[in-house]
Amino acid sequence: NPEGRLAYRVDRDGKPVLEDSRLGLQFRNAEALLRNLKAGAQATREVDETWELPWGERRVVRNRYRELRATFNETVRDQRRFDVVFRVYDDGFGFRYEMPKQPKVNRVEIEDDLSEFAVARPATAWWIPAGEWNRYEYLYQRTPLAQVSQAHTPITVRTDDGLHLSI
Repeated sequence: NPEGRLAYRVDRDGKPVLEDSRLGLQFRNAEALLRNLKAGAQATREVDETWELPWGERRVVRNRYRELRATFNETVRDQRRFDVVFRVYDDGFGFRYEMPKQPKVNRVEIEDDLSEFAVARPATAWWIPAGEWNRYEYLYQRTPLAQVSQAHTPITVRTDDGLHLSI
């Protein structure tokens, strides 16, 4: 956008699943990667591989996905560079941030992941509140997604048309 903020969105079968959702990282020892960013190189690849597990529910696991690696450059300050790697599978997607070694970045200490997940359709959520000292001890609440304030992961969402998401 005009501020140089990053966002992504997800469609499935031509319908929006996630609306524009912001990306960013807050660091303990450096300025946040949130604004003043510009898209750089992009690379795609497809992977279809299998491997054998020594134990578990399935002996052979198939790992098949399409990947987009997008590089972003900071346009101010230290002009840091980082990648966001998106992977799309038959039954889901994921992404991660990668910050390669570079001259003005010796060490990063991530304080907060500012990634958003803006669900595009009305939905029901199963969630527990985040930020409390004993957050893993709460019982899960079932509420409309619009009533969720700050949720701890995992949060499970079912859209009104039956699509399930787990974040």
